Amino acid sequence: SAPTEFRAIVNAHFRIVPPPHFQPKNGAPAMLGVIGGTAEWIFSFSDRISVTISGADAIVDEDREVLAARIWSDVAKALQFDAPLPPWQIVKEKRATFAATVAQDALRPGPRTATRNLLLAGDWTQTGLPATIEGAIRSGETAARLAARHLNL
Repeated sequence: SAPTEFRAIVNAHFRIVPPPHFQPKNGAPAMLGVIGGTAEWIFSFSDRISVTISGADAIVDEDREVLAARIWSDVAKALQFDAPLPPWQIVKEKRATFAATVAQDALRPGPRTATRNLLLAGDWTQTGLPATIEGAIRSGETAARLAARHLNL
């Protein structure tokens, strides 16, 4: 079995050097959480600002230009940055993650399969965590440990 319901993620990337007060090289955090906006997570890089919006089902089908302008407005406000909309890219992933519901969690398989030498790994498997990088790492470590045990390593 595997999850059957999914949620969207929208990412926005703006080609602009972050303001000095939001550059990690100047001691600023590389990530900022946003409350009450369309943007949720703002990431600072040396040559760009990126935004991630999880659970984005309500906006994933909106026009890219409209999204870029709205998200940039959140970024400019959060970073206290007075700059016009820079060159941008919007990436929409309609099935980026499984729906984090009790019913969908129950469908997540463990690492073992009916085939003794075939193991499953990935953030979608039963890890005790939502579909996250940490969940994928945990899943991979579990599968590797089981494989090593199977090979008597």
